[in-house]
Amino acid sequence: MTPPTRPSARIIVVLVEPQHPGNVGAAARAMQNFGLDQLVLVAPPAYDPERARWMAPGCAPLLASARIVASLDEALEGVHCAWATTARHRRDGQPVLEPAAAAARIHDDAPRVHALLFGREDHGLSNDAARRCASLVRIPTTEHASLNLGQAVLLMAHAVFEEGRRRGQRADGRTLSGPGRSRSTRDVQRPSPRDQLADLAALEPAAEELLALLGRVGYLRGTPAHKVQLTARQALQRGSLSLRHVEALRGMLSRIQWALDHPDMDWEAPRG
Repeated sequence: MTPPTRPSARIIVVLVEPQHPGNVGAAARAMQNFGLDQLVLVAPPAYDPERARWMAPGCAPLLASARIVASLDEALEGVHCAWATTARHRRDGQPVLEPAAAAARIHDDAPRVHALLFGREDHGLSNDAARRCASLVRIPTTEHASLNLGQAVLLMAHAVFEEGRRRGQRADGRTLSGPGRSRSTRDVQRPSPRDQLADLAALEPAAEELLALLGRVGYLRGTPAHKVQLTARQALQRGSLSLRHVEALRGMLSRIQWALDHPDMDWEAPRG
């Protein structure tokens, strides 16, 4: 039988002995945020589905479909490659990757099924569990290396999601949780032609208008105009401005020019 190729169908999140139902719910919510829907719980000592749902509004179907198994062997049935997420230094020689690099490998490895293993909250994955994995994933942090279980799942799921987006997958749905749930939120705004980087032809009028304004207020007295213009051009070119930014800047300069032309008028009054 050919393994499924849909990303969410071939990435399994395995929580090994999670201690707190709330963390299971937080992990489920992170998974749903970023398109993962296969959750396996290995020997959770005190799992309460209701308490898990408190931390996962809108994720009841995902939690209801979660598998609860007694051993890691059961959790890894049908899995082709396992990844151990760990903040601890291990001495078994597995390669250590950051989430983005691991996500790229997972996407490259279609259609094989991958499992992301997360350990219990108090001491992480056991050495035996980590040794079931060909590679380790370490989330970079500063001084405090240990992350909350739900947060670790969030960061890994987001890395997989972002790698998929980089490869052309789209985020859709945008369903809100809570009363009156809907699909009313919009996707991230698509780039407009005005968001393109401004070229020299677009920047030059702004530089000239700035120079004219500076000359009008006396800034050029004793300073060669060409030097001031060069400085303005350098600042504009190094700023990586978009066309939208240049339009806004020129609008600001125009407003200042108007105010200088109408010194006796209320600056807040609309121009007629």
